[in-house]
Amino acid sequence: MNGDICMQKHRDLTLKRLQTFQKLLESKIYTKAMPVELSHFAAPGRIKVEEAMHAQYQTVTLGTRFQPFWSTHWFKVHSIIPNDWEGQEVHFLWDSSSEACIWVDGQPKQGLTGSNNGYSDDPVRSAFPVVLKATGGEVVNLMVEAAMNNFFGISTSDPRKNEGIGWLRQAELAIFDRNVWNIYWDYVIVADMARYLPQDSPRAGQALFAANQMVNTIDWDDLTSFQLAREIAAEFLSQTNGEGQHRLSVLGHAHIDTAWLWPIAETKRKCVRTFSSALNLMESYPQFRFVCSQAQQLNWIKLEYPALYQRIQKKVRAGQFIPAGGTWVEPDTNVPNGESLVRQFLYGQKFFDQEFGAISEIFWEPDVFGYSAALPQIMRLAGVKYFLTQKLSWNEFNKPIRHSFLWEGLDGSRVLAHFPPVDTYNSLATVKEVLFNVKNYQDHERSKESILLYGYGDGGGGPSVEMLEQIARMGNVDGLPLVEHRSPQDFFERLEHDLKDPTVWVGELYFENHRGTYTSQAAVKLGNRRCEEKLHDVEFLSSLAMLFSKSPYPFEELLELWQQVLTNQFHDILPGSSIAEVYQDAKAVYKEVLANGDQLRKKALKSLLKESEGYTLVNTLGCRRLEVIPLPEGSSGQQVIDTGEILGVVEIGPYQLQPLETTKKQENRIVQIIEDQHGFTLENDFVQVKINMNGQITSLIEKTNHRQCIAIHEFANQFVLYEDLPYDYDAWNADIYYAEKIKHRPVANQIRIVESGPLRVKIALEMKVGKESTLKQTISLTAISTQIDFETWVEWQESHSFLRVLFPLNLRSSFATYETQYGWVQRPTHYNTSFDLAQFEVPAQRWADFSEPDFGISLLNNCKYGYACHGSVLSLSLLRAPKDPDPNADMGAHHFSYALWPHALTPQLSTVWWQAAQFNQPLQFVKGLPVQNDLQLFMVNAPNIILDTIKAAEDGDGIVIRMVEVAGIHTKSVLYWKNEFLLVETCDLLERKLESVAHSGKKLEIDFKPFEIISLHFHAD
Repeated sequence: MNGDICMQKHRDLTLKRLQTFQKLLESKIYTKAMPVELSHFAAPGRIKVEEAMHAQYQTVTLGTRFQPFWSTHWFKVHSIIPNDWEGQEVHFLWDSSSEACIWVDGQPKQGLTGSNNGYSDDPVRSAFPVVLKATGGEVVNLMVEAAMNNFFGISTSDPRKNEGIGWLRQAELAIFDRNVWNIYWDYVIVADMARYLPQDSPRAGQALFAANQMVNTIDWDDLTSFQLAREIAAEFLSQTNGEGQHRLSVLGHAHIDTAWLWPIAETKRKCVRTFSSALNLMESYPQFRFVCSQAQQLNWIKLEYPALYQRIQKKVRAGQFIPAGGTWVEPDTNVPNGESLVRQFLYGQKFFDQEFGAISEIFWEPDVFGYSAALPQIMRLAGVKYFLTQKLSWNEFNKPIRHSFLWEGLDGSRVLAHFPPVDTYNSLATVKEVLFNVKNYQDHERSKESILLYGYGDGGGGPSVEMLEQIARMGNVDGLPLVEHRSPQDFFERLEHDLKDPTVWVGELYFENHRGTYTSQAAVKLGNRRCEEKLHDVEFLSSLAMLFSKSPYPFEELLELWQQVLTNQFHDILPGSSIAEVYQDAKAVYKEVLANGDQLRKKALKSLLKESEGYTLVNTLGCRRLEVIPLPEGSSGQQVIDTGEILGVVEIGPYQLQPLETTKKQENRIVQIIEDQHGFTLENDFVQVKINMNGQITSLIEKTNHRQCIAIHEFANQFVLYEDLPYDYDAWNADIYYAEKIKHRPVANQIRIVESGPLRVKIALEMKVGKESTLKQTISLTAISTQIDFETWVEWQESHSFLRVLFPLNLRSSFATYETQYGWVQRPTHYNTSFDLAQFEVPAQRWADFSEPDFGISLLNNCKYGYACHGSVLSLSLLRAPKDPDPNADMGAHHFSYALWPHALTPQLSTVWWQAAQFNQPLQFVKGLPVQNDLQLFMVNAPNIILDTIKAAEDGDGIVIRMVEVAGIHTKSVLYWKNEFLLVETCDLLERKLESVAHSGKKLEIDFKPFEIISLHFHAD
């Protein structure tokens, strides 16, 4: 060959040449184009297609901008394919600079995503195939439903990002040149291998030569050159891998957030656009697999788009559309309680089984902000043995050092976990990402299997033809891993077989990021907890009514209420990282659930009580309770408070209804309060509390153990307002430097005594917080407890501020203990390592505890989830004020309580869980008397065994109860019950039988392992 015309030795310039030619090649995929006739209807909202079909349309032209944001616009498209296009493949091209959907004959066919979409300036899905081989003269009639938002809604922080939304830029028919299309993707793979393989590797050099040779071969005036260029690519791509090469499973995915930067109403349409697109691709690419991980989204399609749902069911049977995940939504796992996580699996798996004939063995949580240590056991008991996420790749301090491993939970249960090494669930399936996946994989010495999830996600969209064309060319190519479409089940089974000597991660998978989500949007966290408690109580009372009064159990009503609550536990709703409209909807849901729950509660109680002027005390918890409570009007008590209420002491057994008069106790112990120039002294037989005029605790002496609980010269119940300006992700993040900048240390400007004993004393205080906010608080102590209660009201009007309350304690320990679902975890109180430092803010359920071996302090809450403990300062996060994505997040009135509980021994031996439960779920009284004495179903004799749930069995036969050991101690316990039952069986969380259990009379001896969850099914007699 003449040296003057050979490829020159300059890699960088050749790569630039390849890039230039790629753009030229792409521009020739569509040749001729013609405009279509277009008419428009501005819809009054998210209307049904039937309404849109009969609306009045008006002619519209390109260049028009459609507004306002979030509005819906329908278009009718009409055209006739020219006769001279005979034999050509014809596509409809559309760009409304928004999300859109093609409808044909009243059915959704494909989603479209236009310019300025949040991923790129250019459209990512603009073509809809109209006819594969035209005869000429075909009439084209389509409808387009356009939503005036992009993938990521409408920006509230940077309006400039919205300027491109809603412009009608393209509406035409065009000839699609499949020959150019095919050679284009051949070329892209070869050129990308030249670009992204290690520069000094043989295959990079070979790819560079082959791609350059293709450029030199293609002659736009000679169609035979196209085939020659494809032969060059085919020769290069046909060189295969060896047996030891990494094996990469690829799986189509969309990760449609159930709500985030758009409301749930828009999510439903995102599902339609995404699922219809995926179904279309399945017809052209039979190897294509697509996963949908949220039962709620499929249920919406079932109820509102039945024809599309039938198409989905068909592809499920074909193995291409794959329901997975096992849960109702992809839930947050920091804030929901244990029973909520159980119900996520129960109702998710039940839906998958009923609709598709099988449950999922995979818990699919790619985008959640940390993973509770309780999950492995819950998964195993719900039929799940595999776990997938990639979120920990976002860790700020410590990136994961493993991608395939065994995850061990609180009780020792293990699941096989995999983190996709490409570090995203929105891969575009490019050569660059495939190579990064292999390079980044942390377990090559143990396994050669990993998975890559591809498709436009978060806002939906899913896989595209461009992604599938690239995958089709990467199957077995020297220089790349072995790439193959697989279902998630197939992948995990291969990984399970292939993984040698797996490492084990024990305990929670703490996410070193997004720590502000424990606190943001306080109202939704309050609503979630109150709804969890309400549903717990209704199920118990309805079960009692079913057994004692033969009342029908409200299965359908409770299922609907649970599903509403579970949907709001989605990982961008409950954590507080969504737009304002999402929280308007969420608050309405909580209001409805609580109201309907109240009606079900009243209905159950009506069947359990007979009319009387007397009252019944109701204990919906599994512990015996001795408490000071407000009594009904006209009752005899031991203290009248300033509101006119009467206080008395009552005692009642676990899960019991008892006449109020029989529960009353004459209490001889008293509590006193004294005011002097320094402040107030609150004192009972157990503690002495000194509070200064600023409303801060200066001394707390626990008398039994003679312990001063507050650090010397420090102040507890100390409010601190910090500047809260995270570098990114405003609603999500509380960054470590927030504690460096204190804006205000609020103290009381008014303080006074409002209750003086003998059963309860209370002081009230007020203070200004920051520039615009106010805080009111009462601090109270009863005669019968060491617990000090802080009931708090805040009118919150701050910006980028973080309000916390601090308790410097006179204790020393290298760790603090925090309640998690069905147990507890311990976290360091020092910053010795980067792992310790990362946990400067942590999640907890109802309590956190700082203890020495013989004594400690618990900090309880009734709706908060963010804690910290550094040195000897135990603190609780109260309120944040982020401005994005909701500019008014948390503004307004808040009402919450927390409490300080000194106790002997460790939290594990102190039964703090019962103290926290009682703090959250007050005793209830209702007018009327029990229809029979001793209305009680079950009782367990061990204080560390929580009888957490009593409900009707899902199959309608009897009762299911759920118990858990929460101290972390091997325990022999006895369960007692009052009714006759035909049969007792252990069951899993899906209420599938495990084994029959022998019992003696109306009791059952049960051995619990630490943190073990045991569910029992009592079949009706």
